[in-house]
Amino acid sequence: MPEVETKPQYISASRRCDLPRFALQPFFSAWRSGEITYDRGWGRSYTLSLRPEDVCGFIFWSKDFSAFITHPDFPELLASSNAVFHFTLNDCPDLEPRLPPLEQRLETLERLCDLVGPERVFWRFDPICNYVNGKREAVFTDRAFYALLPRIARMGVSHCFFSFMSDYAKLRSRPVEFLDIGIEQRTATASEMLAAARAEGMTLYNCCNTEVPAQVPGIQAAHCIDESVLRETDRFGMHRPIPPRPTRSGCGCFESRDIGSYTPPCPHGCLYCYANPQV
Repeated sequence: MPEVETKPQYISASRRCDLPRFALQPFFSAWRSGEITYDRGWGRSYTLSLRPEDVCGFIFWSKDFSAFITHPDFPELLASSNAVFHFTLNDCPDLEPRLPPLEQRLETLERLCDLVGPERVFWRFDPICNYVNGKREAVFTDRAFYALLPRIARMGVSHCFFSFMSDYAKLRSRPVEFLDIGIEQRTATASEMLAAARAEGMTLYNCCNTEVPAQVPGIQAAHCIDESVLRETDRFGMHRPIPPRPTRSGCGCFESRDIGSYTPPCPHGCLYCYANPQV
């Protein structure tokens, strides 16, 4: 039997896959049993405790929380554990062909805010990318931000995380032509987004594009897993100070344990996703 790690820590679920959408039943089963074993790839697996005394809180990530928040175990999880929620919500169906319709996802976001409180819900408008569609027209995904912003702000959400797509080599073989977004265009786009966000009372956080906060004062460098936010939203006296633990260049995240896996690949199949080898 593998040794069960019991160090109190924050659990990320998950930046490697959409766990709340596609692995919710294994997650809730593990949560009920008090421990989880997960595959990190390359023949490595880990087992750690999910008992209340060993979990400071959960950080959930998804593009579709609809099934997660209607699961029969969700109310008990919420009543007994700290939790914050990163909800990725874009409007680019060419690149996200398997997601539910936009209006359905907005309804889910509003329901999530009602259930957990908007201070625990973070909007991810991510990633921003330019591409050529099937009609050979250039499409700029940042345009959707201005239609979504006032609707999401009215729900009480005040944190928006965004990034510009990284040019990973594997993306060049996808059935879509991505266009480069140079620093001048990034700066101009970020400045325009900042002005609109300020008008709606929303703060912008940029993830992993270090030049953007440097060039556009008012945009914050993102800590998607943020020690101060976890401390402020702690309801059970479980918070422990955690150190910075970046996952890639420019990342500002603090320490957590991610219980997701890259296998099997995420069924969403988003064309900009660098984590999915089968898209």
